[in-house]
Amino acid sequence: MKNFKLVAGTLLVIGLLFAVVSYYESRSDTVKLSATEITTPYEVGDFQLTDINNQPFSKAQFLGKYTILYFGFTRCPDACPTALAQFRAEIPKLSDDAQKKVQFVMVSIDPQSDTLPLLKKYVEGFHPDIKAATGTDAELHKIADYMKTVYDRKEENAGDPNLYMMAHSPRYFLIDPQARLAAVYNPPLAPGALSSDLNNLAANMGKTKWLF
Repeated sequence: MKNFKLVAGTLLVIGLLFAVVSYYESRSDTVKLSATEITTPYEVGDFQLTDINNQPFSKAQFLGKYTILYFGFTRCPDACPTALAQFRAEIPKLSDDAQKKVQFVMVSIDPQSDTLPLLKKYVEGFHPDIKAATGTDAELHKIADYMKTVYDRKEENAGDPNLYMMAHSPRYFLIDPQARLAAVYNPPLAPGALSSDLNNLAANMGKTKWLF
């Protein structure tokens, strides 16, 4: 009887040790993010925009990299310059590896005012590595729908179609290398939080699980 209890106790201890080891091994490729969770990452549908170098920008441009996507416009008085200033501060903190695997993209929701040359000058004025694109209202609403976000044009003078502003979310959208919406960041973020996440994601690219 004593031998049975000894054997049973030994097996129990071994089982517990195995469970603990398995648990930590399962978390070895887990990255803790500073983002709001998207429970099940889902694939972004296709869309057709044009980037600031007059090249097509579509879902294909998300493949193979982590993308921080932001919706804004060049006449934006506060949220957009704040977001791009944060990107400017975070980009130099990226590792050499992350520099190759991460891109920052602003999508202009104001195609009436934001010509490609103006949009290029605007984003590159913050940092030359920030990309940007815009397109027709239909295509812009399409990509916004994929991100589960909305934007709206607010007329300031009904008699003048040039007097308007754009209302939009200040959030940043994280798209993974499989072109799936993976997470959403709600600013303000602590300095270094975004680059830390992106460095960890790049280092674990292809095997990453997320914790939020």
